[in-house]
Amino acid sequence: MSFKSQMDQTDYGADDVGSIDSSFFGSSPLNAPAGAAPSSVQAAESLSFADFSAMSAALPSAAAATTTTKTTTTTAATTSTSTTTTSSTSSIPAWIKSLSTASIETDMAAADVNGTVSYAGLLKVFNDLDAKLGSTKLTAAEMADLKTIAANLNNGVSTSSYLTYVTQALVNGNAANATWTGGGANAVALGNLATGSSATQLSELIGKWLTGTDLTSSKVSMDGSNFSVTYSASSKALFASSGPSMNDINQGYLGDCYLLSSLAEVAKQNSGDITSMFTSNDNNTYGVRFYVNGKAEYVTVNTSLADGGTIFNNGGSDIWASLAEKAYAQLQATNVVTGNSINYGNSWSTIGNGGAPEMALEEITGASAITDFDASGSSWAKVVYNQSFGVTGYTTGNATSSVLSTLATDLAAGDDVILSSYTNAKDSSGKITLVADHAMSIYGYDSKTGMLEVRNPWGTEAGQTWDTTFEVSVATLLSDRDTITVDNVGQAAKTASSTSGAVTTKVGNDATSLSATASSFVQAIASLSSGSLASASLSQTSTSTQPTLASPLA
Repeated sequence: MSFKSQMDQTDYGADDVGSIDSSFFGSSPLNAPAGAAPSSVQAAESLSFADFSAMSAALPSAAAATTTTKTTTTTAATTSTSTTTTSSTSSIPAWIKSLSTASIETDMAAADVNGTVSYAGLLKVFNDLDAKLGSTKLTAAEMADLKTIAANLNNGVSTSSYLTYVTQALVNGNAANATWTGGGANAVALGNLATGSSATQLSELIGKWLTGTDLTSSKVSMDGSNFSVTYSASSKALFASSGPSMNDINQGYLGDCYLLSSLAEVAKQNSGDITSMFTSNDNNTYGVRFYVNGKAEYVTVNTSLADGGTIFNNGGSDIWASLAEKAYAQLQATNVVTGNSINYGNSWSTIGNGGAPEMALEEITGASAITDFDASGSSWAKVVYNQSFGVTGYTTGNATSSVLSTLATDLAAGDDVILSSYTNAKDSSGKITLVADHAMSIYGYDSKTGMLEVRNPWGTEAGQTWDTTFEVSVATLLSDRDTITVDNVGQAAKTASSTSGAVTTKVGNDATSLSATASSFVQAIASLSSGSLASASLSQTSTSTQPTLASPLA
């Protein structure tokens, strides 16, 4: 695995990037600590990654690649995400009037702002109840009222999908409720809300789902390295005035190239998919959306960042990418969806030891299809997956010219494209271009040179020894036995628009998430053709309920 050192390390290595074939590259994977049980791997109902990885040959030594350096700038569209609250004058739905606890009824009626349930109002419902409990326990009547609220948030009133999700997770239970981390070194038991719950338990559940205080563990174990972080609040804006940009991605001391290269790519190709991930609560907290198994899941984050936002991704003037990275770590408390079997729960260690860019793209965009082009001898194998990562198409013998034409069309249509590199290379000046076991964004096609334009998520820093952007031919990637991953977000949106006669934000349901972070540049990207099932894979053992991925390299 390769990662960027805390001390501006100039030696290059690779993040553990996991490709759909479930092979992972890099050094021996991190073993979970005693008591940290890895998630179980379940077989897919249809053909899975493992089915195809078993058909692929072991990855041979990659040939040295020839690349050319290119400098580029990107301008992103401006978008915003915010919510406003006003005093409520609408009639109160009957179910609110039926609440048996007077204080809960009063607060819930106030939360109904002209027919829309507000974040501030819901937060007051829970905070006031928590203050009322004091040293007492939650009564059966109070618990019943909360369940009534969770069940009726879109009955006679309108509530955002974010607020609906987090309220139901708080009240009805969620796998993430099993533990509380709160930025400590180790998680402690928490549990789902129930009759007899204490004020402390309710307060921590409020913090987990509504105020973002269940901070990711301060203890980090990554690729044999162990260290700790502290948290402090950032005052930076969520987005710069120009909106999200791929240049906001500057990977730090964490191996999550599969996640960050995907975020950078989506920011470049479909910036609206980035802005729509975030819901501002107007109190320095944000709801963040990911797609898991075709459904939207949300976490809430505050602006407290590890080491003030300097050790992991450092976005410069804004913090959206840092918050997405942190939210992704918090998401793992519900279910590990990195494409890796390493499971520390709500921990940087869970996402920082390799993952699958296929999964990251799905989790970010909700694309309805993901395609892998896997180098296979003198041609390319093409594997198409649905949202649940069942295989829907497989062909071999695809010519390089055909793949290049397809990629150029995909990029022009706004689809997101990720390179999983398995070789190291330098340009004529000695700067690093390709990095083995590392995921990078393919953000464009240069029709003059016939090459793909690539961006390393390491980004920029003083004295860097790598090219942030460069060009590479598809023929070179074939000889290096690399994998190129493409979603269908751009083309699907155009198809929907043309068939419905109206602009559609996204086609298809949310996708399975399996992206993990690896040490600051440790991201394993294994391709279907890059190794057999018995061969090593970076960090791509599936812990989701759909795909079956091979175990990491021991």
